Amino acid sequence: MEVKNAADRVNLPLMRLAWPIMIENIIRVAITFADVFMLSYYSEEAVAATGVITQLVFFINLLYLMVASGASILISQNLGAHSAVAAGRVAQGSMVLSAAFSVLLSAALCLGAGSIIGFYKLDARVHAYAIEYFVIYSAGSAFVALCMILATIIRSYGHSRGPMLVNVVAMAINVCGNYLFIFRGASDSLRGLFGINVSVIQGVALSTIASQVAAAAILYAMMKRRKDIALEKGGLLKVPLSVYRRILAVGVPTAGENISYNLGQIMIMRMVSALGTDAMAAFVYAVTVLRFVFITSISIGSAVQIKVGYYAGAMMAGIAQRKVYRYFLVGAAISTVAVLAVKLLQFPIINTFTQNPETQAMAFGVLLVALFHEPGRNFNVIIIPALKGAGDVRYPVYVGMIFMWGVGVTLAYVLGLAMGWGLTGICIAMAADEWTRGIVIFFRWRGGKWKGKELVG
Repeated sequence: MEVKNAADRVNLPLMRLAWPIMIENIIRVAITFADVFMLSYYSEEAVAATGVITQLVFFINLLYLMVASGASILISQNLGAHSAVAAGRVAQGSMVLSAAFSVLLSAALCLGAGSIIGFYKLDARVHAYAIEYFVIYSAGSAFVALCMILATIIRSYGHSRGPMLVNVVAMAINVCGNYLFIFRGASDSLRGLFGINVSVIQGVALSTIASQVAAAAILYAMMKRRKDIALEKGGLLKVPLSVYRRILAVGVPTAGENISYNLGQIMIMRMVSALGTDAMAAFVYAVTVLRFVFITSISIGSAVQIKVGYYAGAMMAGIAQRKVYRYFLVGAAISTVAVLAVKLLQFPIINTFTQNPETQAMAFGVLLVALFHEPGRNFNVIIIPALKGAGDVRYPVYVGMIFMWGVGVTLAYVLGLAMGWGLTGICIAMAADEWTRGIVIFFRWRGGKWKGKELVG
């Protein structure tokens, strides 16, 4: 089914959007999995540092998502409302905003790397590894932002397969680079050939950035070839200021919910770090595996946001409301089966990362709590994107700030540290946040107060 016009997009099957997004997300998770798996052969201190960095990297990506989220919602609603020219202007404006913001943020992160990593209570070696990786990633993160906005534009026009294929290339570059630096002595070769002193951790970071540079170049060429992405020639610097204001007016609160969540996760990770390197490593191993569990629901949620945007632009809120219930049930069923399978196979899975019995026992505890945690996550990763796609972008922020901090972070401290339940107590608090917040969000969708909040006329 070739997507040619607004009618095609409204009738576009959700899975045609969702399955390439799911493959793309699986590839992203596989890259993180590969980093953790390969570094586990190097040292557990490096793995613990990767856990901290992964969270910081995710937070940086969420900041870049402010522009991408606003662009995605406005483009999809404009396309649903048969406004291709307006959608093209949003795409162009989002590229300018993303470039300017990413350059400024990259510079700020590099200058503040010491203070940011110092926030965590890390062992000396873990701290050193984290600094090495973070400085290089921050310096090249503008390419991450460019990849994000280009992929968002292409997906919003209904072409989710292209970004998926580009991520296959990026994964190959990243994994090959990791292999060369961790196992084949590429660091020593660079030192011998050019006198460049590059550590293993720095080499892993360079591999990540190199993969994003290549991906950005391919995505830009891909976007230029798409005839239905109506970009005006020379229009990048001619976008009206009103377009920039609208992107930010939608994007900042849209990403605000995710940013609030991740700040809460950073606070929780700081609590985990206080439990020691073994607890940090166990948490990283378990979460790395669990990403494969909830990746389907997250992918469905991303597709739902685009699809509901088409419905909202076409003034078809009633159909959107009924469809989202079906999408939610599919995601919940898949993630429940997946987390059960992981729990049953927990020993051979965790044993591939570590043979430390204490670390394994703590990881098994995290996976036990996940049996309750993962089904509740579906409310938030599927229904919240639906609300955002409909234009109801502020309510999820308010709910998120109340429950993520009032339940998730507060209860993590009480159960995990104050009451001495350790890593298991922290994970119980995270699960309680997902369920309480998710139930409130579900009743928001069911009540229909999001109707009439379309962002295009």
